[in-house]
Amino acid sequence: MKLVIIGGASAYTPDIIAGLLKEQRLFSGWELVLHDIDEPNLEVIGRLARGMVRVAGADLTVVTTTDRAQAVAGARFILTQPRVGGFKGRALDERIPLKYGVIGQETLGPGGLSFAWRTIPLILEIVEEVRRLAPEAWIINYANPAGMVTEAVIRKFPDARFIGLCDMPTGVQWGIGKVLRVDFHRIGLDYAGVNHGGWSERVLLDGEDVLPRLRRYASVLGPLASLLPVAEESGTVRLLGRYGMVPDPYLRYYYYKDRILKKLLRARRTRAEELMERLPLLYGHYEAAGAADKPVLEIHRGHQSHSDLASQVIASMAAGRRTRFVIQQRNGGTVPNLPADQAAQFPAFVDANGWEPIAVPPIRADVAPLIQQIKEAESINVTAALTGDAKLAVEAAAANPLVPRRQVAEVIVGELLKAHQPYLPQFR
Repeated sequence: MKLVIIGGASAYTPDIIAGLLKEQRLFSGWELVLHDIDEPNLEVIGRLARGMVRVAGADLTVVTTTDRAQAVAGARFILTQPRVGGFKGRALDERIPLKYGVIGQETLGPGGLSFAWRTIPLILEIVEEVRRLAPEAWIINYANPAGMVTEAVIRKFPDARFIGLCDMPTGVQWGIGKVLRVDFHRIGLDYAGVNHGGWSERVLLDGEDVLPRLRRYASVLGPLASLLPVAEESGTVRLLGRYGMVPDPYLRYYYYKDRILKKLLRARRTRAEELMERLPLLYGHYEAAGAADKPVLEIHRGHQSHSDLASQVIASMAAGRRTRFVIQQRNGGTVPNLPADQAAQFPAFVDANGWEPIAVPPIRADVAPLIQQIKEAESINVTAALTGDAKLAVEAAAANPLVPRRQVAEVIVGELLKAHQPYLPQFR
């Protein structure tokens, strides 16, 4: 049995491995293959992974390789998390739109559209390769922008064994668990929408809807949240108080875009630039931990919910353990007021056989138009990424709720296409 992580040199990988080792009996005798084109950091993560496996006493062989075909051949599970263009590319996605007074973000607005142009061709290459070399494997995708990546896969390979993931709903469950003082694994969201754009009209704790309780908390915390900068937690509380439903935290970029834009314009660095400064510290820690007799992860790339989601989905499929998650796949009518033949994000049961959608109510009428507009722009952009049609890329940006005018879309798209030209052969 083989489990593969493509993008294995990512700073997220050690925590994902730590999550897998919590259920090491499921992977006894398996081979864990880390693949990446970043050979120096791949070796750092590889040494650390071997140390973690050794200390855990797990019967798991860790292999590193820069040969993708060798990595995926015969695999059972493949976790994809490549970052095409690296953090320098993300910094451009954030910085260029800001020059024209538009929010730059990894998955939203023109930055998210640009990231999709780079990521979609690579993920489709990987899916095609997996279908040839490991036809029984399940691909679990973390690569952003995850919603548009999933849309491209179901268009090109509608029968692919593929599940798109985003850790944001799991992060929301984690936060609710903290508020209610319960294990967040007991919480389920009736999430309806798209990646980084959806609402939960029910929040289930052991099957009981606790949204009324959360509304009461929001009514108390709302006045304080309104005085704070619009961040993930404060924005979520404000939207919960305003609409009585739990939002995807990324919706704050749409509902409070003017305030957030002012903050981004004042900031000395973008989020990507902050991460680029932090990464040497992370990899230095990983290198030192990998050289220690007993590696201990003292600093982390992301939130606990990120590693927990990936490891739990893979473990549930490996064990045949029917478990509820929020996933991305073909809508098929699960979210009634989004296109049935396109990708959406919704709850599903996952087990050894794949996934089974859990029906949710239509997105409420007062908030549905924004989600539908986001989806429309992303759908146009996926076509642009697949065909290399620059005019469609402009149409997608102009349709995006974060872009004020078509003229602005034209300028931003033109500059992004030029900046990322080495990674966009389809646009040549």
